[in-house]
Amino acid sequence: MSVDTANETGKPLAHVEELKAISDGLGGFLLDELADLSSDRISEDAYQLLKFHGSYQQDDRDERRERKKQGLDRAWSFMVRTKFPGGRLTAEQYLLADELASTYANNTLRITTRQDFQFHGVGKSNMKPLIK
Repeated sequence: MSVDTANETGKPLAHVEELKAISDGLGGFLLDELADLSSDRISEDAYQLLKFHGSYQQDDRDERRERKKQGLDRAWSFMVRTKFPGGRLTAEQYLLADELASTYANNTLRITTRQDFQFHGVGKSNMKPLIK
């Protein structure tokens, strides 16, 4: 995937900058790949765009070696990060986030030092309902 674009100095853009330029507002092919449920993973280019949205693709390290022995692909899932401006939320908001973690993720909810919640172990088919 390549695009003929250059920065103001005339130098070629870095690959991730090319991806942003052709991605239709950081969407485009990323949305298509997330909608394709025939595979648990997304391409490296789509992964680079996903990171700009504060999410990433991960695999289960605990299963990696055994799956490799069996000739299987990695057990892919996603991490979805949410923001709480000022780090404040109501008890109702917390309980909803906890319910979402149980329904769409791996039943854990990580609270970060940057006032975020992280949902880990989110399957590709659960990305859209979790984010909604």
